[in-house]
Amino acid sequence: MKILVVDDSIVFRTSISQALNEVPGIDVFKTCSNGKIAVDIVSRTPDIDLVTLDLEMPVMDGIEAIKEIRKFNTNIKIIVFSSLTTSGAEKTIDALASGANDFLPKLVGMDTIEASLEAIKKELVPRINALVKKKTDFKKRRVSEETRIDEENNNIQSIVKSMPIKPKLITIGCSTGGPDALSTIFKHLNKKITIPILIVQHMPPMFTQKLAELLNKNEYNEIYEAKEGDVLKAGVSYIAPGDYHMTLLEDNTVSLNQDEKVCFVRPAVDVLLYSIDKNFKGQILNIILTGMGEDGTKGTEALSKSGSYNFIQNEESSVVWGMPGAVARSGVKYKALSLEEIAELILKVSERI
Repeated sequence: MKILVVDDSIVFRTSISQALNEVPGIDVFKTCSNGKIAVDIVSRTPDIDLVTLDLEMPVMDGIEAIKEIRKFNTNIKIIVFSSLTTSGAEKTIDALASGANDFLPKLVGMDTIEASLEAIKKELVPRINALVKKKTDFKKRRVSEETRIDEENNNIQSIVKSMPIKPKLITIGCSTGGPDALSTIFKHLNKKITIPILIVQHMPPMFTQKLAELLNKNEYNEIYEAKEGDVLKAGVSYIAPGDYHMTLLEDNTVSLNQDEKVCFVRPAVDVLLYSIDKNFKGQILNIILTGMGEDGTKGTEALSKSGSYNFIQNEESSVVWGMPGAVARSGVKYKALSLEEIAELILKVSERI
């Protein structure tokens, strides 16, 4: 696996390179100090698998570098490093919207070099493996006959007509690749929807607020970061705040907590889905999008026992097929759709009388 490390700080460049070069199968073949050099290297080296990219650099920053790289290379994977600040959150959302595949807060304050290297390996290597593994494994994996039939019969109008009960609530769970997936879905929601949507995207504090602001540019529907006591309203989407689990109470109000992490994350999709299964009395349309790990699978299994309609993002369009793939392997009844089909599904379900 061939990796380019881009950071104007020689300390971070060296730490990232040293940590990654200790991992079998990973080769940091070159490092550089700004986006302009990175763009030049990528243009001359088409077999690079992945770039780690600082966002704040002289000459050409990370966002501009992403835009330039995406003009001639849409396949290379890009992970950006950002600071845990409001400005860092804004830049990260911009980077993801510009074509970055994932992000990681910059690791600071480690006591020793050894601790820094271990932290980098712990946080960065799984993301690298997930992103690059998806690209190679998709071609190798044989799609089961059941899944193939599912994907060949995705006439959305027929799917909606086959639903005996109209959904009263839509849930969406996502992680790696989620911001871009959500952006694609909401760009296609060109009418006022009549069903509330609850969204869990794995992100730190501040980042979810900036994501909500990005999505809220949709002129037909409102998207907000959820607050304690929010009452569900038709046509409004609520995003779980970073570092807070979001649950739904019996009176259809949102409640937030900082209970233990579930599936190593907070907010967790499973926490939301368990609360809905316990407290919500109407029909559920549950959607699991791209993301690392298996968060959302246990909650989907719980909802499925109550008759939920379950959909996952198809493997081909997913940045990482971890979360939707886990649902596919769980045995629950589901359909796999592209992002455009998911948007159409939401519109058609909303229109249904």
